[in-house]
Amino acid sequence: MSFIDKLIYTLLSLVIITFIGTITGSWRFILYPYLIVIGIAILFGILKNVKQNPWKMWIPVSVVIVYIILYAWLDIITIDTPTGGSKYIFGLTPSMALYILGIWPLANLICLLYAWTFSKEETLNN
Repeated sequence: MSFIDKLIYTLLSLVIITFIGTITGSWRFILYPYLIVIGIAILFGILKNVKQNPWKMWIPVSVVIVYIILYAWLDIITIDTPTGGSKYIFGLTPSMALYILGIWPLANLICLLYAWTFSKEETLNN
């Protein structure tokens, strides 16, 4: 079984878990496999680059790990209350501060990392 086949089977199994979460109404079964799917999609996007430079594998792996940490942190702080507590961070509730200061800026950083993987030489060759 080739590397691509393994990635496709992993992607398919994660999408099936997400589908089961959708049917059962469990957002954790939807969210966490979806985060891993994002990492696999990024890996597909930079697969040619990863084959040439295996050290670039850290990009999709770190994206998945950081997203899972942030969402797990959000899950933990909102167990008792949807706002994450009565304290404020920069005038925001803890859960909203985590969204605005952690999760949303990470999406922009991921786009920059994805663009960084393509060098000028590769652009000229294509």
